[in-house]
Amino acid sequence: MIRCLGNEKHAVDMTVIKQCSVSETYPMHTHTFYEYFLVSKGRALHVVNDTVQVVERGSLVLMRPSDVHCYNYYQSQDFEFYNVGFSHPQFETVNRFYDAALEPLNELALPSHVQLDEASVRQVEELLIKLKNLTAGKQRDQLFLMLLSTVAYYILTTQQKQKAPHIPDWLVSLLDEFEKPENYTQGLPRLLAISNYSQEYINREFKRYLHTTPTRYINEKRLTYAKKLFDKSSLTVLEVCEQCGFHSLSHFYSEYKKYYGFTPQRTKLHTITSSPTI
Repeated sequence: MIRCLGNEKHAVDMTVIKQCSVSETYPMHTHTFYEYFLVSKGRALHVVNDTVQVVERGSLVLMRPSDVHCYNYYQSQDFEFYNVGFSHPQFETVNRFYDAALEPLNELALPSHVQLDEASVRQVEELLIKLKNLTAGKQRDQLFLMLLSTVAYYILTTQQKQKAPHIPDWLVSLLDEFEKPENYTQGLPRLLAISNYSQEYINREFKRYLHTTPTRYINEKRLTYAKKLFDKSSLTVLEVCEQCGFHSLSHFYSEYKKYYGFTPQRTKLHTITSSPTI
């Protein structure tokens, strides 16, 4: 069952659903069964066991019955994901197949969370779509166990590959500095100057520890700042564009719409029309 705000939802031995928004998910809850989910589109926050994680396309997470979690929006972004629930006996079946290698995952403070490469995402997603469209029967049961074994394999092998030391002190200090608008509005040259490392090295370390690129990281900072300026000031779109460090208004429009799903002008108009009149 799903335990959620005093309500109870019962799960069969196997459930496969696709959810297309944070708004479709339950608030903070736990289960009496296992589940795994694969993010197929977008980004969101996964709040689990008093910890917040960012999940995006390719994030594969194995949830245990003891985990307490919910989802939330990530900087106004939404996401889509496949969610598969399964019973403890089914977990044990796959665990025996892997010589009890899954058992230690139950003792971890957080659920196993790995990032699949694009080819693996497409493979798992295709199987999930096929499974979701099958009616109950032997073929569906067989595909379900095959998919569960595949997911277990990816979690066990990818987790080993992705094991890495904690973020180094120099990168922590750099990220602290890039919480300041006077730094991230100056873009990549400022980041390289503060870090005192080559761009090639910075690119590699951002990918390794943050699973993103410096340019994407900086743009997200700028765009979040832009939205804040629209909400809290009377600056024009051009003025916000310049204050956030964008040197091209068309590029600013393009990045803003890609990130938020609507244009800066629409944000500005909404801010004006929603402001109280005196």
